[in-house]
Amino acid sequence: MSVRQSQSGDLLASYPDFGLSCLYDDEDDPAEVTVFPGEERSTTEWLTADVESAVALEDVR
Repeated sequence: MSVRQSQSGDLLASYPDFGLSCLYDDEDDPAEVTVFPGEERSTTEWLTADVESAVALEDVR
């Protein structure tokens, strides 16, 4: 049995892309960020997280 270790870029390339938008509760001093589908339909209508817990998309990919 052979084992192949996938590169993280390979794994991310296999995931679907989503058009997402976001809003902050306060533009000057945000405490929460809410992410929601842009133009596409989604099972999840929105997701809210503390700003301190949010990760920039550039840091994920």
